[in-house]
Amino acid sequence: MTMWIPNIEAASGPIYLAIADALEADIKTGALAQGDRLPPQRELAYQLGVTLGTITRAYGEAERRRLVKGETGRGTYIASETQKVSPLIPKEDEPETCDLARNFAYPHLNPSLSDGLTRMAHTVGIDRLNGFVPSEGLKAHRETGALVFKDYGLDADPDRVAVTCGAQHGIQVTCQALFRQGDAVAVDRFTYPSIFSSFASIGLKPVPLPALTRADGGFGAMDPAALAQAAKTHGVKGVFLMPNMQNPTTHTMSVEERQDLVAVARQYGLKIVEDDPYTPFLPEALPAFGALAPERTASIASISKVCSPGSRIGFVHVPGPFGDSIRNKIGESTWMASPITAELIAGWVREGHLFKTLRLKRKANRTRFLAARELLAPHFLQSDVNKVFGWLRLPETVDPDTLQNALGHQGISVLSSRYFQAKDHRPAPYLRLTFGSEQSDDRFRWALERIRSTIGQLAELPDLTRPVG
Repeated sequence: MTMWIPNIEAASGPIYLAIADALEADIKTGALAQGDRLPPQRELAYQLGVTLGTITRAYGEAERRRLVKGETGRGTYIASETQKVSPLIPKEDEPETCDLARNFAYPHLNPSLSDGLTRMAHTVGIDRLNGFVPSEGLKAHRETGALVFKDYGLDADPDRVAVTCGAQHGIQVTCQALFRQGDAVAVDRFTYPSIFSSFASIGLKPVPLPALTRADGGFGAMDPAALAQAAKTHGVKGVFLMPNMQNPTTHTMSVEERQDLVAVARQYGLKIVEDDPYTPFLPEALPAFGALAPERTASIASISKVCSPGSRIGFVHVPGPFGDSIRNKIGESTWMASPITAELIAGWVREGHLFKTLRLKRKANRTRFLAARELLAPHFLQSDVNKVFGWLRLPETVDPDTLQNALGHQGISVLSSRYFQAKDHRPAPYLRLTFGSEQSDDRFRWALERIRSTIGQLAELPDLTRPVG
């Protein structure tokens, strides 16, 4: 669209209100639509011959009226009338689909909840869990967290572990403890879908950075040179990483890749946040950033993907100076994670159920990955037998959003690359497919066959954007 210039010639009263009124009127008439980007404040101030402060007040008034939404580092956009619910959030009565979109990692193989609750009911002193506990959690539960961190390649100190309400809560309180509002934090170009909204809610600015290219043409680790440049030009204060099973690309960083990023972090004084809920699925633990750079790294662990999303229990391990801040942020947000469900998890870890569940899920995942690689050939699928999802490269002529919609009409849910990148970037030709949310092997294979077939059909369609004749 052409640059929006409000008509305020006949307006009376404060100019900033006239601009906001003109904006509201243009939205009602359809001259501005959801997602349209407003001109930069300095440019609009120049066009109207007013001060920058006037435009800032006008945009602020428009945001107060919920007409626009400002996205740090990307501009101001016309807001939707109602916020759509993320397709990743389950609904109680949702239509039957073959789910290859949400990463639930074989929930039908989770330990028996009834057995776990029965065991808890016979635990001596169980009633003490029905009261308030310290915000960081009970010592026994923090010791459980330290055991979980061993699978992450980190020899954690229980005194520096805190219990959180899942990994998502862990990310928020950790970032609040380590950073200040307005800080810029580097993230991968393709990253965990909730990072952009989580950062926005606590006032952080995500700075997406490119990845290195692997020998097979897939995505590698975050480019350390790009991180160094971002530190110099964007003033980033930290970096968010998923070193063991990057979501969505599945890449596992080598020790050398980790060391290169640590070197940049130390050179520019960056804090590191590592979050990797799929790490326990890997057969061996590589050294965590928390082990390579303990003085500047906060590590987040969760067993939701392994055995119990319903428990909403996660763990964070932070540098000593940030311990009190983490406790305060947990207390301010929810007082404490539930000691009842933390005890459920602690019991499963003590009794070996975590290991047994992982063994079953790894076996199931091997079968699913091999089926996906076979049925989706010749398309490149970045994944392996230990990865619970795959990053599928599409032909350049296939739009990932169009493919996602076409598969949705066939009862198959997948996620376009759009969900994993900044909103102002054109979707790249990739699709993320999860291996473990669909229980039936037969339905999983059927979905893969339909995906390959639909890709072929869309690839053969003529490019209607080109002139013909």
